This record gives sequence, structure tokens and C-alpha cells, in this order.
Amino acid sequence: MTGRAQNILVIKTDGLAAFVAAEPLYDAIRAAHPGARISLLTQDHLQRVARASPYFDQVAAMPDFRDVEAKKAFVRQVKSSRFQYIYDLAANEDAKKLYAALGPFRPKWRSVAPASRSARRKGAPEEGLPNTKKFSAAVGFDAPTRLPDFRWALSNRKDSASMQPGWFGISGVYGLLMPGLDETRRWPAARYAELARMMAKKGIMPVMVGAKELHGFADEVAQAAPELVDITGKADHLQLVALAQTAAFFVSDAAEEVHLAVSVGCAGVLIRKSGEEHLSPKGRNIITLTTRVDMSEAKPEFVWRALENMGLIPKGSASPRSAVR
Repeated sequence: MTGRAQNILVIKTDGLAAFVAAEPLYDAIRAAHPGARISLLTQDHLQRVARASPYFDQVAAMPDFRDVEAKKAFVRQVKSSRFQYIYDLAANEDAKKLYAALGPFRPKWRSVAPASRSARRKGAPEEGLPNTKKFSAAVGFDAPTRLPDFRWALSNRKDSASMQPGWFGISGVYGLLMPGLDETRRWPAARYAELARMMAKKGIMPVMVGAKELHGFADEVAQAAPELVDITGKADHLQLVALAQTAAFFVSDAAEEVHLAVSVGCAGVLIRKSGEEHLSPKGRNIITLTTRVDMSEAKPEFVWRALENMGLIPKGSASPRSAVR
């Protein structure tokens, strides 16, 4: 594929974990179409980090197809763009709706194999990741063999004050606490609070990151651990990459943000329900602790011991201060 003067659309509308997992494939698409204008269709909250990547010339969000007028306008826009290829890397309902809306004269459509229904029903975002193993061979790409690498995001706004830990009131040595949105897979607030107090006593600032929907959970943790720096809902994905790159470690359960953190080399501990160990990112410096019945079974002392065994607890750290909430 020469890719010259081509117009390419990539669809990736299936969440953060899937967006990160597909990063090597974005690279392969760019390599296969070196002279092309490549556009990405993604979720609204992923647009900022996508625009910082070296792979896309234009980024847009999928509209709500329940809005008939918005749907018609979007379909007209896609048709007028005269895409030569559409690479569907999501194979989800959003992509199916666009496929149907474009009609029989749509551009050449290449899609990954969707995850099985049984996998999607299990609930964890990682269970529903599309199968990309056969995709590259089917479209004639060199199959990517490397792990996702988001270090390119570190150069974006690297001199901006908002990309520095101090922007969030973070100073000295710190660790990231990353609770997930799914309450059934989340380590309890009391356990996070215990760990945050242990971190503070050792001179490591506990910093909680995540979506804005977690702010109430973070408040619960902070009530028991006032040393906590709560920036849930405040750091975008680019800022999270920068924070992860300089953090001493992370501790998480089922947070999708973990995939971003490990993509820049951040190491840490994951707490998973029994039977979900396979969902931990592969090829990374991670220890996974599993619980048999209840997530509270994983004691902070075990987490701390794992961090120590990994050599992630710095010595001689300055004492952290409480957060400005």
C-alpha cells in the first residue's frame, strides 16, 4: 500500500482500555499508508489524547445516532469525505450503526473480529477487547508485535505547567491510587484509606486519580486518610500519562487507567477477583493479588509487602502534605 493521496478513517469507539491496546495497530496503519490523511472516530473523552498522537491528522467523536438530524448530518459528512478505507477497530454497536447508515456504496470496510458475546457479558472492559490477531494479515499489514507505548504523549505540552505534578498540589515522592468504576471489582474505600495512611507515614504522597464519577468514593477515602490528594475528575489522559511516568508506583483494582500507566513504564500492584488474573496487562512490571470471595480480603499489608518486594518503595522520602481539596 502506498497510501498516497488516500483518505482513511479509523473507528475506535470502545473505551480507554481498548484504545490503549490498539496503539501498535494505529502505528501499523500509519506505516501502511504513509502519505494518507488518517482520521479517527472515537469516544468524546478520548479525543484529547488521540489528538496528541502521531498517528491521526483529524479526530472526531461519534455522535448520538438517536438524534436523527445529527445522524443524517454525520453520515453526509462521512460520505463527502470520500474515504478509500474504513478500518473498524472496535467492531461494536457504534461501528455497526455507521456501517448500516452508509449503505451499500460505503468505502472499503475492514473490521477486526469482535469479542464473543460471552466475553462481553462478563463485564470487565478487557474481556470485550476485539481480536486483532488475524486483522493485520487479512489487510496486508505487518502484524505489530510490540506492547502499547504512549511515551509520545509525554512530549505533548511537556513544558506546560499543567503537565507537572505541582499543578495538582503534588510534591516529592508519590504513588497513584487508581480505583475502578465497577463497584463489584473495586477495592473498598477503607482498604485504600489504610494504604494511603501507610504511604504517608513512609513519606510517600498518596494521590487518587480516576474519572469524576469516583469523587464521592475519593471523599470517603479522604475522610479516613486526610493525607490523600484527590484529583479524580481533574487530570485528563495526557496529564495522567505524565503523572504515571514520574510516580513511584500505582495500586489499582479494575481501573482502565492502569493500561495508560503501564504504557509509560509505571509499575505496581493490581487487586483482582479470582478468575480475572488474565485481565492484567501482559509483559509489564505488575504483581496481581487475587481475592477468593470479597475484594476486602486483600489487606493493605500484603499490597505494601508486594511493593517492597518489587523494589518500588523509595527510601528517605520527604513527608507529604495533605491535599488542598
